Amino acid sequence: MRPAPRIEPAPDDHAPQPEDVKASRAARSGVARSRRRLFVGLVILVVVLAGAAIGAWAVLSNPTSSPAGSATPATVPNRPPFFFRIGVVRADSTGRDALNAARDSSVVIAGRLSSFYDTVFMDPATWKEGVPDRAWLLFDSSVRARARQESASFTLGSQAASLKSLRVENTSLSVDVLADPRGNPQAAVATVEFKAEGLLVTGQLATITNTASFLFRIEGGEWVVFGYPSANTAIETQALTPSAGPSSSSGTSASPTSASTSP
Repeated sequence: MRPAPRIEPAPDDHAPQPEDVKASRAARSGVARSRRRLFVGLVILVVVLAGAAIGAWAVLSNPTSSPAGSATPATVPNRPPFFFRIGVVRADSTGRDALNAARDSSVVIAGRLSSFYDTVFMDPATWKEGVPDRAWLLFDSSVRARARQESASFTLGSQAASLKSLRVENTSLSVDVLADPRGNPQAAVATVEFKAEGLLVTGQLATITNTASFLFRIEGGEWVVFGYPSANTAIETQALTPSAGPSSSSGTSASPTSASTSP
């Protein structure tokens, strides 16, 4: 008997040949390396961006920082503006909403007076350069020129140039608003008391007191002063002795006392 013939498996046309297998493995290896390079590149990019962000934050959060060896500029704090605290507010009207209208008007009037007093008394720039023109816009054009001529009644006058520092001690503001029967404000009277303590360049202490009564009315939608029945600024300085320092005696400076009657 002849032995049965061996049955060989049919060749698989789709089976990978050794060369194909090597090429496939190489391709997969190249893709893996590319992915690793991409991942490493992304990690490096993230680290660089994070470092840049931290550096920018450090610079922005510390604006006074300077290179080594260079001088750091001194930071001068902003001077807080002066503002009157409103005391008594009265409404002269029978209108039902007159009091609310008077309160609203008093806030606006207090703001205008606060800006004026902050400029003419508290601003160091005014001590050196004089009262700026914009300060007199508080007054109506009909009385503005006269108010400027009588500026010693509203300001530090000639004593301003000798002032080294000034702080507010006591102030008061009361406002009476005249409204029509519908409650619309028409005019107002503001009574001011202002007191501050200062130091002169000579080392003397100074007490500045201002009292004034302002008549307001609305012109062009804005409250302006059209009269001032009374206005006075007084400046008292303490005399100094060479040995004992400030003495108990005091004298009044050359700042004049002036009263003006509204037109």
